[in-house]
Amino acid sequence: MNIQNIKLDKISSVLKNAQIDQFVDITTEVNPKIGFGIVVEALKSLDKYGELELVGGRFSKIRKGDLIAGVFGERKALEGIVGHVPKTVKSGDELQILNLGGLIGNAVSWNKDIISSPLPVKFIGAITVNNKILDIDSFAIKDGEKFVKSAPMVVVMGTAMSTGKTTVATELIHVLAGQKKLKVCAAKLTGVAAQRDILGMKDAGAKVVLSFLDFGLTSTINQKEAVVPAAKAIINSLNTNKPDIIVVELGDGMIGWYGVDKLLAHKDFVRSISFVIVCAHDLVGAFGAVDILKKNNLKADFFAGPVSNNTAGTDYLEVNLGIPAEDIRDSSSKLLTTLIDKKVICV
Repeated sequence: MNIQNIKLDKISSVLKNAQIDQFVDITTEVNPKIGFGIVVEALKSLDKYGELELVGGRFSKIRKGDLIAGVFGERKALEGIVGHVPKTVKSGDELQILNLGGLIGNAVSWNKDIISSPLPVKFIGAITVNNKILDIDSFAIKDGEKFVKSAPMVVVMGTAMSTGKTTVATELIHVLAGQKKLKVCAAKLTGVAAQRDILGMKDAGAKVVLSFLDFGLTSTINQKEAVVPAAKAIINSLNTNKPDIIVVELGDGMIGWYGVDKLLAHKDFVRSISFVIVCAHDLVGAFGAVDILKKNNLKADFFAGPVSNNTAGTDYLEVNLGIPAEDIRDSSSKLLTTLIDKKVICV
């Protein structure tokens, strides 16, 4: 293996558990694989989709010529980029940055309303440690045999991207940890690797926050066989902290590429859920979510997101479905009352 040492300009947050420093060894001899750490050179700067989330969570503008450490990964985002890992790669090949967390691959499609084009980069080499290519799977939480008895678990899920799931999860954590003085742990079980949502949960008051990245997954796309074991390991790990309550966000939509359906079909995971909050854009999505949950022996306990932005939505949901709804950006009183009525939290 031909190895050289180079100095990095930026280290992506997807590599947070690898703890690499500014100088890394690289090799151009690599068979691409999801999770392999790589170095690329930025070929240009972009105003939109032109920033990178660094290991510490700070955002940094990508400039032409920057040497960036990232990870091979895949993404299928309705409101972003679709990309995959190349079958082969050699020094100088053009790739693209697929998300702000540092996933890198071949972009094949993107939402033109969101982004004009992905940021192009040139492949320099794969990162090596002790003459082996760095694989973030090496830093993963280990799976347990089964779900342990869990603290009450509130799951926030949505009908699609950008339905307010993270806003709801962080606001709920803030209220439970602050107003109710509860010990809250949190998790993001599906999605694509980035620290923004995780850090938001910590800032809101969660004591410990974990994600699928801590299980060694760059994303949960095409990882359906790993989604349940990752969730199991994460929830079991959080419960070792003896929380009063766990808040879980399921990234992406209930239908899609990210494996939410796999979790909802798993009986042990479903049995661990104490309360379900559904975020939806509109009434059609809300009614569809109720049907999907029913097929998986679950029910929506509360609605949030754009469908609850005013009484046009909340009144309709409460009258026709009998499910409370609230814009918790303005108030969480109805949500707290429902959690107490369902005996998820105590008065």
